This record gives sequence, C-alpha cells and structure tokens, in this order.
Amino acid sequence: MTTAISTLITVPAALQRAGFKALLQGSGFDVIGETASVAEAISQVSNGAAPTLILIECPDIDSADFEDLLTIKQVAPDARVAVLVDSLPPHAVQALCQAGIEGLLKTDIAPEALIGYINLILLGEHVLHRQVASATVTRLSPKTAISAKISERELDVIQHVANGLSNKEIALLFGIMDGTVKIHVRNIQRKLQLKNRTQIAVWAVEQGIQLPQ
Repeated sequence: MTTAISTLITVPAALQRAGFKALLQGSGFDVIGETASVAEAISQVSNGAAPTLILIECPDIDSADFEDLLTIKQVAPDARVAVLVDSLPPHAVQALCQAGIEGLLKTDIAPEALIGYINLILLGEHVLHRQVASATVTRLSPKTAISAKISERELDVIQHVANGLSNKEIALLFGIMDGTVKIHVRNIQRKLQLKNRTQIAVWAVEQGIQLPQ
C-alpha cells in the first residue's frame, strides 16, 4: 500500500506477534497495537484505538475468545478484519462470515502471499483462502443449484470466488471485463440471498462444490 495502514495485531504467542509486526512494518504498515487475546483487542478499540486493519490468529472455537471474535466487528465496524486459521468446521466458518469478518487466511501462509491477501482485503475484497475452504469440505459430491437458477458461468465464478480470486483475476481467466464479473457476483448474491463474497465461498464449501486447483 502507498500509505501506512494502522494495524492492530492479536496473536497469543509473543514471538509470533513480533514476527508479524516485523513483516507488516517492513511492508509499509503502522502497527499501533499488539494484544494476546481478542478481548484485549476489543478493550483497546473501546478505549480509542482506531485501526484500519485488525490481524487476528483464530482462537479455539470452544473458547470465550472465539465468542469475542464474533463481536469484534460490532466494536470496530470500520476496521477490516483478517483472521489467521488452521482449519475450521463449516459452522465456525459460517459464524465468522455472518459476523462480518472480511478475510480467512491460513496460519502458515507465505509472507508475501499474506501481504497480498491483506491488500486485497483493504481494497474491499472478501477473501476465503483456498486451503481454509478445502479444509472445511466434508463431501465432494457436487450439488446442483437449479432451484436458484444459477448459470454455468455463475457457477464458475462461485468456484473461483471460493478459491480466493479477485474480480480482476477471474476476469483475466475468462477474458471478460472485471465489471462483468461484478455483475455475476451481484446476481449470485441476489439469487442465493448472500451478503458478500465470503458468504458465497462458504456456500460453495457447504454445497460440496469442488474448488479449482
């Protein structure tokens, strides 16, 4: 990014926090706070911190900290939230999407890929990393979307959205304008009654649609 992005890091382990801080600061981000728990992050925001980006390592889904994660967008509605996960069951992915989380990324993602995905999130994209989605798939037998009247091209778009591709990347694959992809995405959201790209990706996972490799 061309300007420093105010960032709050929430990672339990101090050594990992230091690593993320060094990576982000070396990539033009301004780390304004570090916390070990989501509850501490919420406290900092409530006390006046105004990060543009909040990067969080996903807590145990059975913990109170995960419950706090589901409310962080209520406290910081203007912040973009990227969550680092190992693997999650479909219901947990759905819960995070419904909570307004903009990005679900793998904890072992390459540093340059992490920065790339974060920049997409800051540009307004919703990102569900392919490996996160793949880890949540419980069945691979494709189900049809006839009842929603999803076209073959829209199904292709759904698969690529679930694979974490941006509108521009999908447009390049299809040889069409990215504005056309935006129209497809809007039509998909309307037909499936979904709010954003992350929910489209989760829908694909829940339907058992095979993701592109």
